[in-house]
Amino acid sequence: MRIIRDGKADGVKKAIALGNFDGLHRAHTKIIKTCCQYAEENGLESSVLLFLEHTVNVITGKKVKLITDEAEKLEILDAMGVDCVYIREFDADFMHLSPEEFICGLIDKLNITAVCVGYDYRFGYKAEGDVSVLKKLGEKHGFEVIVTDEMKTGGVTIKSTKIRELVCEGKVDDASLFLGRPFSITGEVTKGLRNGHKLGTPTANVGYGDNKILPKEGVYMGYTTVCGVRYDSVINVGSNPTFDAKKITVESHIIGFSGDIYGKTVKVDFVKRIRGDIKFDSLDGLKAQIKSDIQTAKEQLHRGEKK
Repeated sequence: MRIIRDGKADGVKKAIALGNFDGLHRAHTKIIKTCCQYAEENGLESSVLLFLEHTVNVITGKKVKLITDEAEKLEILDAMGVDCVYIREFDADFMHLSPEEFICGLIDKLNITAVCVGYDYRFGYKAEGDVSVLKKLGEKHGFEVIVTDEMKTGGVTIKSTKIRELVCEGKVDDASLFLGRPFSITGEVTKGLRNGHKLGTPTANVGYGDNKILPKEGVYMGYTTVCGVRYDSVINVGSNPTFDAKKITVESHIIGFSGDIYGKTVKVDFVKRIRGDIKFDSLDGLKAQIKSDIQTAKEQLHRGEKK
């Protein structure tokens, strides 16, 4: 998969998927899969436009935390078979482009001949452009417009705002139904307070960006992928109240793994919340609870699998 940052691309004709692909949830991936299929059937290169930060941050000045950061997006898009990803900054100048200026800029830079969007796609200054405007521009400038329909889960429309709400509530299992995969955090293992080592259950302290959304504080069952191998895990998101720590950390006890992974990048998948953060009166009480959490994870992560 080729990655283009701001510069002018080559002359290869492309189909492009457009949207504010924050979560890369099931509705987003439907748009992108449609783009890939159309490109393959018509001898085009499939492409996706990504912005460096959430557009709302520039438009409103608010700081919206990302569900899926750039590195995670690129990994997902590469696995989907996307040929080319165009990454650019969404700045004040870009924000003020009219719908037609925005589209003509893409035609000039990427040589697009087809555009794939969702039913509610908006673009251009003050979101003046919608699907009907896009179709008119397609007729004027000679590109096809392919629109995907609304997608729902349990009667609820799949939206990034809903996923963000569920993650913040700790309902990562429900969020996964909208995402089409577990909510995850990918980061470098850094040295922490080493409280897990003191308790006999060492943990990997996983770094994360300031713009990354975190699940509600508590203990989760899930998986940690280390060097391409996935391990059952118990993950703590919180400030370690028993030790009076302050910073919110993401620490994964990787069940059955031993080894030095400081400085390595790991991926943590959150499957389900086990409990909230608790301040224990004694280390023995904390040790007993951790042992129980590990047993819960072992039993529930593989429930229903054949023996």
